[in-house]
Amino acid sequence: MNIEDMNTQSSEQDFDLSFLEEIADGNKEFLVESIDMFLVQTPEIFGQISRAIASKDWTTTASLAHKVKSNLGFFGMDRIKNEMQEIELGAKAGGLNPGLTAQFEFTKKAVLKTVEQLSEIKKQIEAEV
Repeated sequence: MNIEDMNTQSSEQDFDLSFLEEIADGNKEFLVESIDMFLVQTPEIFGQISRAIASKDWTTTASLAHKVKSNLGFFGMDRIKNEMQEIELGAKAGGLNPGLTAQFEFTKKAVLKTVEQLSEIKKQIEAEV
C-alpha cells in the first residue's frame, strides 16, 4: 500500500502526507523518522498546553500553541493548525475567551485521533522497509 492510498483510507482524516512524501522523495526511513518524531513530540506538547491552560499561564499557552503549528503544517493538518492559531491568539489576549478551554480540548481530541492514525501508517511503512 502506498502513502496515497493511506491518505484516502479514512474520510475523517485530519492530515495529508503529500508534503512530507514530497520532501522524503521516496525515502521511507525518512518518512518513518518524521512520523515517529511527530508521534513523540506532539502529544507531549499538547499535554504541556493542557497544563498551561489549567494554570491560566497564557504566555506559555501562546508559546506552545505557536511552536506546535509548524509540526501540524508539516503533516498537512491545516484545519488543526488554524485552530491552534486561534488558541494562540486567545492566549495572547489573556485567555479572555471563555470558550478557549473547550476549543483546545476539541482540537486536542482531533490531534490524538490523528496520532493514532499516523501510528498505524508508520507501522505499514515500516513493514515495507
